[in-house]
Amino acid sequence: MTAIKMLTKGGSFEINSILLPNMTSYVAVRDFINSRVTPKEKTQQPIEAGKYCFRCSYEGNGEIYNSNGEILWRVKTLHTRPHYPYGFFRLADFVVSDETDKELFRIKLERKWSLAQFAMVENGLSICTIKLRSILRNKYSLDFSNGQSWIFRMPLFTVNFGGWSKAGEKIRVRLWSHNVWYVLIDPKVDSPQLVVALAFIHRERLRFN
Repeated sequence: MTAIKMLTKGGSFEINSILLPNMTSYVAVRDFINSRVTPKEKTQQPIEAGKYCFRCSYEGNGEIYNSNGEILWRVKTLHTRPHYPYGFFRLADFVVSDETDKELFRIKLERKWSLAQFAMVENGLSICTIKLRSILRNKYSLDFSNGQSWIFRMPLFTVNFGGWSKAGEKIRVRLWSHNVWYVLIDPKVDSPQLVVALAFIHRERLRFN
């Protein structure tokens, strides 16, 4: 004979199908059981400093996520007419905004030939110079106005990239796909400005991929 069996902390209970002659009866039992169960609260994991995920399209648009998978900032390339490939004649600015679409950072081309140079601007002030250091387009230097200097390399034929500062701090990047990077920055030097510079390099790599 068909029966509904329930296991609880205090024991087990059965409701014979004879006592449930129609669907309305089953619904009533279901609703009663649901009313007596207290759902467990989801525990929010603490955000880990220095851990990020970059997601960017070939056109240069995407998001930056924290360690819990929450969107921190959105990135956008300000194309007049979106297309791919781009940047041979004019390279559009790279803009990072918050969830309300307020612009936080902008990176623009300063020098194109022979090796490109870019400036990161925050609140109208230049805060970082980003320079391409290799004709293979896989090495960059980052010089911040606060004195921090970094070298970032993307060796050929590997999915693991890295960077280091003059003081010895490190950046580690794993390429999940061309469009998705997982980034780990030493927590003591973690900053939005450094994260944005790396997200910009991600876009540049996609441009020539």
